[in-house]
Amino acid sequence: MQGPAARDRSASALRGALAWGVVAACFGGLVAGLEPNLLEEGIVVHAAERMAGGEHLFRDIVLFTAPLPYELLALIFRVVGSEIAAARVAVVALQALAAGLLFACARRAGLRAGAHAVGAAMAAAPPLLVPLLSTFFYTTLAWYFAVCALAAALRGTQSRASALAAGALVGVVALCKQHTGVILAVAFVPGLWLGTPAGSRIARLRDYAAGGAIMAIATLALYALRGDLAALWRAQVELPLALSGIQSYATRFMNLWPPGELDPVSAGQFSLYAPSLYTTLFGFRVAPGIVVISQLLYALPFFALAATLVRALPVFPRAHPLVWLHGALLLAMTANLYPRPDWGHLYVALPPALVQLLLLPASAAPRTHPRERPLASAFAVGLAGALLLGSLWTALSLRNISGDPQLGPRVPLRPVSYANRTPGLQRVMDWLLPRVTPGEPIFVPRQEPLLYFATRTKNPTPFPGVLPGLRELQEPIILPALDGVRFVVMSDLDQPAHTYYRDELPGVQAYLERHFQIPHDFPLDDYTWIFVLERGPDLGEDALDLIALRPQARGFVRDADGALRESSEPLPRLGSRQLMRPLPIPLGPHGGGVDYDLLIPPDATFRGAVGYWALAAVDHQYLHSPGGRVVASIGRDGQFEEIAAVEYNDRFWPARQWLPLRADLSRFAGQRVTLRLELRSEQEILPEHRMSWWGSPRITVDGSR
Repeated sequence: MQGPAARDRSASALRGALAWGVVAACFGGLVAGLEPNLLEEGIVVHAAERMAGGEHLFRDIVLFTAPLPYELLALIFRVVGSEIAAARVAVVALQALAAGLLFACARRAGLRAGAHAVGAAMAAAPPLLVPLLSTFFYTTLAWYFAVCALAAALRGTQSRASALAAGALVGVVALCKQHTGVILAVAFVPGLWLGTPAGSRIARLRDYAAGGAIMAIATLALYALRGDLAALWRAQVELPLALSGIQSYATRFMNLWPPGELDPVSAGQFSLYAPSLYTTLFGFRVAPGIVVISQLLYALPFFALAATLVRALPVFPRAHPLVWLHGALLLAMTANLYPRPDWGHLYVALPPALVQLLLLPASAAPRTHPRERPLASAFAVGLAGALLLGSLWTALSLRNISGDPQLGPRVPLRPVSYANRTPGLQRVMDWLLPRVTPGEPIFVPRQEPLLYFATRTKNPTPFPGVLPGLRELQEPIILPALDGVRFVVMSDLDQPAHTYYRDELPGVQAYLERHFQIPHDFPLDDYTWIFVLERGPDLGEDALDLIALRPQARGFVRDADGALRESSEPLPRLGSRQLMRPLPIPLGPHGGGVDYDLLIPPDATFRGAVGYWALAAVDHQYLHSPGGRVVASIGRDGQFEEIAAVEYNDRFWPARQWLPLRADLSRFAGQRVTLRLELRSEQEILPEHRMSWWGSPRITVDGSR
């Protein structure tokens, strides 16, 4: 039975936990209405709505991530309706629960003012690490549930029921993100062992394992009752194994030295590494100060883990079990940085890193001094105040720059990122909504599945997004489904840093190029990062894809005297824009091009596009020459005849859209010719413009001519 002093401490800890839960809910609520997340949250919301409508996860919806986020949100949608606000409110509730529990754990470990700094670190995180901590996303949920598992594991050192609950909650984490749960399950074991009385250790670990086993058995039983056990196995075992050797989305770790400088790869991909709050408020301006801050943030989780190992040295007092248990949580969250150590994975490691540093002084020895040292208390109070004031300023700044919702009444979230504040999404919604009916199939081919939810349309495929490296699985299903689709909504943000859609699903890319076009009345300008495609006339089957044949072609440049000189200069791979795959061609002082030796098939048409003004590679953006004559010509016996041309001068530059070119090749049928694609310029081309490009050049047959 507890004495009066112990009851007072418990009541004080409970009041503090409730208070920090309320504070966390308030700060989470400040950003819960901001920033629609088209991919991460969009996948979960889109899948959950389909499940609430009767579809089965993994059978009707192909995913390889863990099931709990989808099942939980589908349950919420069944109860309160398919509203994105319900997802955001659920996340705020989990934030509040995690903040309160972590404060209570810190108080249990003997921290006083330090416990308030721990609570502040949790409560202040959603605005400071906007936007992912406010979204219903599986990594976010895994972190919040991991905190719940931590609280149960700490009590589990003294209670069999709590140890059982800790194992079950670790299972919940694994059901949100598999490898995070597995790492956490193993990493908790030393903390449980060290914190449990010697005679109870084996029994306590047995209870902990039993909790995880119960969760696993319950999951298997649920899917077996649904008849989806084979689908679960395929999604959670076979697909991850198939994807394990694919590194399409892997990135290298940011260089941590020298401070303020980036290696060439990091510099070319700084948008991946930069803190999202900085890019949201200030754009992608790379400055030494923000580079130093970024380097420090990427180092922080590893510094906290190293400090935890140092804390284990015998020269220090024996640490409280919470130090090891929370260190396990930090390790599991830091593991999210493999294989892609970008900001989108760092955000869940930063709060645990700060909390771990605050917990390191916690000792397992009985406290002889009920008060913390004044300096330590002042530091903890100052840190808590700084975190809360900084988070409040951030939340108000984000709301100040936020724009009006653009995704219609179903997604009334105010955008804060630059891309979402531009009129791109609004133009898609304004053009598309009057033309589609609820439940009509459309296709969103890249990674913006929230648009299905926003437009009340149907995804005709089982794939919410691209599964990298699994073309054989996806294309045989997607291609027949596209026959019934009138509209496609396609992001123009192809990914030169990781993978190209045209490489992942070339058959789908070819289908879209053949059957779809950007509507003539859809606005295209600098704000067009996403656009609508509508079904148009069949342009014909590709007989010769000139981009695929580029290794067999000959590049040339025109020197200062106009003479042609062969060029084997390597050219960059350029990101696709407005559905066109760029074919780069070299330029000299007066132009250049590429020659193909081809046998022209019957009923052939040359098709291509020219003139788009700027294209991106991995580490550079290239600008098209502002002048010159762009020409496609056919050569026979050394003589070339123009078949299509355009004068590319000030009237066309800078062109925010491609200019289509086509030519009937039927009179060359059966002949072996040289097809030349080039740019000629009477004026000297500046060195910074010495590369041109054609968009998806090809020869088609049986199309509309």
